[in-house]
Amino acid sequence: MSFAELKQNKAVAAQLASLLQSGKLVHAYLFVGGKESRLQMGKALAAAILCGSPHEGDACGTCLSCRKFAHGNHEDYLYTDLETAPGNAKTQIGVDAVEALQEQLKLKPFGPRHVAVIEEAHLLNTAAQNKLLKTLEEPAGDSVLILLAEKKEALLPTVVSRCSTYFLEDEAVLPQEAETELARAYFTLCAGRSLFYQKRDCLKPVLEEKNDPRAKAASFLECLLMLLRDALLFPYTQDRSPVSRDWDSFEEVCAKTDPEKLKTAISAVEDAIRSVRLGYNTGYTLKKLCLDLSI
Repeated sequence: MSFAELKQNKAVAAQLASLLQSGKLVHAYLFVGGKESRLQMGKALAAAILCGSPHEGDACGTCLSCRKFAHGNHEDYLYTDLETAPGNAKTQIGVDAVEALQEQLKLKPFGPRHVAVIEEAHLLNTAAQNKLLKTLEEPAGDSVLILLAEKKEALLPTVVSRCSTYFLEDEAVLPQEAETELARAYFTLCAGRSLFYQKRDCLKPVLEEKNDPRAKAASFLECLLMLLRDALLFPYTQDRSPVSRDWDSFEEVCAKTDPEKLKTAISAVEDAIRSVRLGYNTGYTLKKLCLDLSI
C-alpha cells in the first residue's frame, strides 16, 4: 500500500508525503472517516514511514521493508482493532489492549522505529484512552501512533489534541444486493404493520451472521435509511436511490406509509447506525428497532 495507490483523499496523501519528505514526522496521527478510507490511509502512511528507500515521501514498494509490509509480517508494524484486542469485550477496546501495545513499543525495533495502528479507535473505552495518553505524550523512542476512527467525537479531547488530525472522504459504495433485498423485505413488513417476531425473523441473516455482524448490520441499515428517505420524498420527486429505483413494488408499499411516521423512523434508523458503528450490541440494536419502527 502506498499513497500513490489511493483513489480517494489524494490531497491528504500529497500533504503527508510532502511532510515526510521534508522530515516533518509527528508522533501521532488521527484519521477520521469510513472504514476503507481510514484503513487505506493509515496503512499507506505506515508503509511510507517504515520504507527503507522512500521516493518523494511515499513507500517505494520494492525494498525489503515494503515487501514485509505487503506480506503482513513486518516486525515493526503493530496493529490493534476490536477483533485482535486482548480481553473478552466485543464492543469496546479496553485497557488491556493499550497496555499490551505499550509493552510492544518498549521493545527495541528492528528498524528505526515502531509504527502502531489502532483501528476502530472510537471503540477505545475511557480508561483505555486515558491509558493511551501517556504514550501519546511520551512515545517510546521514535515510535509513531496512527489512530483510525469513525468519529472524532468518540475520542477524548485530550487524545485528539495530541494527534495531527485529518478528515477523510469516503469512497461511494453501491449497496450490496443481499442487504438491498433484506431492506426491501423489512420495509415492506414495517409498512404492513407486521408484528415484532415477523420483523425479527426477517433480520435473521444479520442477527445470525458470525464473521462480521456489525458490517452487515451497518450495510442493511444504510439501505433501509435510503428506502425511508426515498419514501418520504416520493410524492415530490422521482430522483431516488439505487435501493428503490429498480424496485417495482416501491410505489405500492409507499402508499401504505405515513409521512410523520417516516420522519420518526428515519431518526430511529440513524440512531441505530450510530449505535452499530460505535460498537454497541448488534442484536440488541436491531431488535430494539423491530420494536420501535413503524411507518
